[in-house]
Amino acid sequence: MKREEMKIGSSSCFTGSLAEEALAPLAKAGLDYLEYTGNYIFYMRNCDFPKNAEKILETVRKSGLEPWSFHLPFSRKLDISNADKELRAITIVTNRTLIEAAARAGVKVIVLHPSSEPIADEDRPERLRLSREAIIELAEVAKENEVRLAVENLPRTCLTRTSDEMIELVKGTGAGVIFDTNHNLIEDNVDYINNVADAGLELLSIHISDYYRDENGVLDERHTLPGTGINKWNDIVDTLVARGYEGPLMYEVPAKAKNRDPENPITPEELTQNMRDLRDGKIK
Repeated sequence: MKREEMKIGSSSCFTGSLAEEALAPLAKAGLDYLEYTGNYIFYMRNCDFPKNAEKILETVRKSGLEPWSFHLPFSRKLDISNADKELRAITIVTNRTLIEAAARAGVKVIVLHPSSEPIADEDRPERLRLSREAIIELAEVAKENEVRLAVENLPRTCLTRTSDEMIELVKGTGAGVIFDTNHNLIEDNVDYINNVADAGLELLSIHISDYYRDENGVLDERHTLPGTGINKWNDIVDTLVARGYEGPLMYEVPAKAKNRDPENPITPEELTQNMRDLRDGKIK
């Protein structure tokens, strides 16, 4: 796929809602795809996603968008690498239920965090083992439901903070990778993409946003619009294309981004224009 052919999409974190009136302005502004995003309470209580998956799909399509991906919920308790057997079992059952519902809601890719944090160095091998076991199980659930499981690279002390760890965790599990452009605090983004591709892992989706160092020089995830941080966007997009990425430019930027005046949130039109500029190479 050529970069000028890439579709554009957004996580529902931009709207904080799956209602038609919230999503329709995104489609009107020119977006193609949506990622369902929510926490446990949102999915299991507020909208009862397992029960209402088909209705939610109908609403999304009526708004003018097409579902692309579904972000499984995560927290320190809802963690597939949790050493607490009961909490880990609850997490896996919850994820299984939501994968089955997400498939009915029209998605192609299931997004999974391989851990929460903090993780001490001495606990890392065991957390990797537990995470990998769960990934194998959930990848099979995804396959049974004709969707793909994608493991996300994460920052700080989380699992997959390096490409070597992603490869160790995911290779041979049946899962692929979703690459987040504002999570790499140790390794260059282009190097990370190339390393996992060289290892034979399939890049199934991406999360696009920018990041930067704060006034104290601390680099951390920020989830701001591309062009507001340190990412070298043409290098990243060119590498994605060269490594065979076939999905959309999927943004994960809330309307009230961290560097944004809450009284002046990002509009759907501004979001879409940024996406087009990124795709067209205007954001370096």
